Amino acid sequence: MQNKNRNNQVYTEGQQSGKTDYPIASLLRVGKENAISSKELVRLSGSKSVRDLQERIFQERCAGAIICSGSGAGYWLPKDKEEIRQFCDTMEKRAKNTFNATKSARRALELPEGQLDITE
Repeated sequence: MQNKNRNNQVYTEGQQSGKTDYPIASLLRVGKENAISSKELVRLSGSKSVRDLQERIFQERCAGAIICSGSGAGYWLPKDKEEIRQFCDTMEKRAKNTFNATKSARRALELPEGQLDITE
């Protein structure tokens, strides 16, 4: 089991954790190369489904846990700041793509009923 370095919130090798504040994070290994798949983490955590697992991970992240994920690799604890940076970049790009996907729909909501948008 790994422990959080309180100064930079990156997990460090060889230290034991006595905390159980983050039950999902406590199941994870350090480094992307040691990621655990969603399916396996559902089993290990006793979650009801992948959706339930994602909700629990969201709650732990909101409470301060740094749980990395991305590109179908699964979930892991960051081994260094670069892994944190990559995780942040991935999540920010995903959020931006989601926002961009709603632009045309938002524009359509602004048009009066029956009016066509001829600006394109």
